[in-house]
Amino acid sequence: MRTAFLILILLVVGLTLATSGDIYADLLQGASKQRIGNYDVEMTTEPKTPTAGSSNSTSIVLRIVGVNGDHPADVPIMMRMVKDGIVLQTTNPIIVPSGHYTHEFTFTQAGKYVLYVDLNDKIYSGEVLTFTFFINVSGPFDYLYIVVPSAAVVAVGIVSAIHFMKRKKKKDVQKAGRTEL
Repeated sequence: MRTAFLILILLVVGLTLATSGDIYADLLQGASKQRIGNYDVEMTTEPKTPTAGSSNSTSIVLRIVGVNGDHPADVPIMMRMVKDGIVLQTTNPIIVPSGHYTHEFTFTQAGKYVLYVDLNDKIYSGEVLTFTFFINVSGPFDYLYIVVPSAAVVAVGIVSAIHFMKRKKKKDVQKAGRTEL
């Protein structure tokens, strides 16, 4: 009875300690990272390589953290999406409460886009910090630049292997004919 009570106490204390404390936003896998002032901002897209098309929406995921690992509360940002010097979209002010923010955007054309994240640094400097991220968007048929040459290399390899095997077999038959004589 005493052992069961002790185990129960240890379990309660362990769970309490495990769930208390600061909760930090997860790191983004494969994200672009930039540090300005006292902030680290990370950006990634889902899917990793966006494809142009009117029906393909891309999630742009941001993570904002202080350089010492803390997550500032209620960070105000604005986002601008630019392609070829033309602003395609500007958001209204957004309050990022817990370190993560996800924005949906549809890329209509393939090419290079620039995402500007303007962070209003009310906590430290009182200035607007601009983080710049580059996004490469592939076209719907860009995969052909990889698939077609790869298929050609495989086809040449198969044809060469068949040709080599036929020549070897022919030489083996000729050798066998000579040794019988």
